[in-house]
Amino acid sequence: MSDVREQCAQAVTALASWATSIDFQKIPKEVHERAVRVLTDDLSAIIGARNEPEVRRFHERTLAAQRPSEATVFRGGRPRTDRLSAAVANAVAADWLELDEGYRNTPCHAGLYVLPALLAEAETRNLAFGELVRALALGYEVVTRIARGWTPKALNMQSHGRYSAIGAAAGIGFSKNLEFQSLLDAISAAVTLIGPSPRNHLAQGVLARNVWPACGAWSGMMAVEWAACGIAGTPGAFYDVYSTILGGEAHPERLTAGLGERWAILDGYTKIYACCQHLHSAVEAAIELRPRLLGEAALEDIERIEVETHPLAMPLMNPRPHTTLAAKFSMSHAMAAALATGSGGAEAFAATTLEDPAITRLRPRVSVKPWLPELAPPNDRPARVSVALRGGRTLAAECLSARGGPDRPLPAQVVLEKMDALAVPVYPAIRQVFDELMALEPRRLRQGWGDIVQKITTGG
Repeated sequence: MSDVREQCAQAVTALASWATSIDFQKIPKEVHERAVRVLTDDLSAIIGARNEPEVRRFHERTLAAQRPSEATVFRGGRPRTDRLSAAVANAVAADWLELDEGYRNTPCHAGLYVLPALLAEAETRNLAFGELVRALALGYEVVTRIARGWTPKALNMQSHGRYSAIGAAAGIGFSKNLEFQSLLDAISAAVTLIGPSPRNHLAQGVLARNVWPACGAWSGMMAVEWAACGIAGTPGAFYDVYSTILGGEAHPERLTAGLGERWAILDGYTKIYACCQHLHSAVEAAIELRPRLLGEAALEDIERIEVETHPLAMPLMNPRPHTTLAAKFSMSHAMAAALATGSGGAEAFAATTLEDPAITRLRPRVSVKPWLPELAPPNDRPARVSVALRGGRTLAAECLSARGGPDRPLPAQVVLEKMDALAVPVYPAIRQVFDELMALEPRRLRQGWGDIVQKITTGG
């Protein structure tokens, strides 16, 4: 075993040992609060995607099968199936709208990777809500430290396939209070089950991308089951996968540095724009620019739209997106829609926008170039939007860091307003329930998640 491989194996082992020693009371209140906000955000995104045609068809096929009634598929009412199928069904919906939360310090949608499996398991066992919060916070910590522990060789693999199985295994493991070796066995197996997840599929709009978290949810849940039978991984597998196979640079010290001092979940972001977060600063700048543009000219006067931006956003160019997913990962579409509609919300990326005349006219006029010099965090994802008008005039606006990140946090009210828009129409009781959950009321912390789901779905 190489020195670096051994260091990584020892660090992963230490991370698992630390995490399994942490109970609810050892986790700071601000982490509890943020974990509930992540749950609020991601559950809203799951529910909000219920009527997307592909999601609806998959949910109907899943629910048509005769399986044990263990966990809810969140699409209105309380349709239930076995926990594994429910986790997969909810995970398919979770990233469909591109409104799930994410982790700011490196590409990793940790809540998305932990929650679908965790919610299904927690409902099946009626796990106390406080224990669900603990499992989410610790699962988030583990999977983001793994994500930070390796610098990818190239930006050619999206994080959903890269980390979702680990997040699911960790969340399930913490919900079951696995002892250290069992958790290590499970997550070490899960890392060998990751998918290739080509990043170019995002801008191409390949809808298989939206099921990568579902594959991870299934794999992570099964990794825990297999570990219980003695079918385990090895701690060296993390180096084998991320360094030997994928060519990443290992940073074993990041796996354990400052454990318990700074929690990863506090560095998450909340989305208010329904597209890839790498485009958010550009969307925000374009929306800021629009009133000035319309005060001096018309959309028809736009000749060119130039966006100076960061490396993660540069490849996301597609002037002819053929699916809503492609639109959500297209700088061309995001700029055209923001200027044409004044919005970066779900309506700016709806199917009707793909052929909207004003948007289709503007998309080919968008170009990108690097923002130089590159900026340090939290301003490492900036954008400057310059609109060249007929007659030679140019208007510009810039955004160094989009709203929603830890440097520009949104109030809890904004997350609840997302819930109002996405979930309340089919679950009228959910807002009152989450008002109480966000307050960390002791009676709610003791209440089983299955009982809470019953209140959400039936009002009773």
